[in-house]
Amino acid sequence: MDVSEIHLERALNEYNDTVNMLESEGGSPELVEAYVNRGCILYMMGYLTSAMEDLGSACELMEGIGIDADAGTYVKAHATMGAILYEQGSEISEEYGYALTRLDELNPGSKHFDKAGIIRMCVESAENLLDSDYPEDAERFVMKAMSILENSFDRWSSNRKMELMTLRGECRMAMKDREGAMEQYSDAIALGTTLVEDSEIEDMEELVVPIIARSQCESELGLDDLYLSDLELAVGLLEEMLKVNKLSEPDILVDMHQQLASALMVKDRMEEAERHLMRAVSMGVHGADDYIRNQVRN
Repeated sequence: MDVSEIHLERALNEYNDTVNMLESEGGSPELVEAYVNRGCILYMMGYLTSAMEDLGSACELMEGIGIDADAGTYVKAHATMGAILYEQGSEISEEYGYALTRLDELNPGSKHFDKAGIIRMCVESAENLLDSDYPEDAERFVMKAMSILENSFDRWSSNRKMELMTLRGECRMAMKDREGAMEQYSDAIALGTTLVEDSEIEDMEELVVPIIARSQCESELGLDDLYLSDLELAVGLLEEMLKVNKLSEPDILVDMHQQLASALMVKDRMEEAERHLMRAVSMGVHGADDYIRNQVRN
């Protein structure tokens, strides 16, 4: 058992005692807090069913009998229940919907949250909702996170803003708003470029993601020259990352070389296309040589 597990076990024992004591006294704001705290600890320990029971009890006290609670406590309970349901493959919209009813009240002074905690919760909630086909609700969590960072310009905040712009672009794409998505991806790319120039970017992959995403929008909109330009930009950045062992998944670079080769062939720039295809082969990708032969035949 590592140190974090020991800490969680100790905290769980303490909240077990607190909950047992407070339950004997009836419903109270203190019992709500104890349920939420213990539920979150159980969730971190992987006891999902027990965590749901505690968080559900807290929500019943807040909503069933009207015990007033801080917005942080309310959002923490429902957003955590939403996260658990997502992990279990269950319907999540109702729990996240409850969280959204008080999301505007949430601030870094709320219980259970500091600034970083709000951002993490909003990003996780948005990603879960996007993956479950609720882009409108996902965007509301993204916008909340962006509002918290609005007046923050330090390195950490700026990197989070870039990620949130990309995430909002994904929301826009899921809502079939390609122009809106492109605008968000372009904002993310502009900010990421500035971070690179200032040597403040945390992860270059977070800049490559909106470039690739924007290129797909451009392809779907028939903006061939812009599509080609973004593919070239993405490949260049990925190659630089590969040189310094910062590319976690080389397969994405192979795929981008192949996409770029196809785009160049459409423009009848065969010599350049062949260089990119040969680069894919040189990276040892299974089937790349067949890919080349098929492309040349076509």
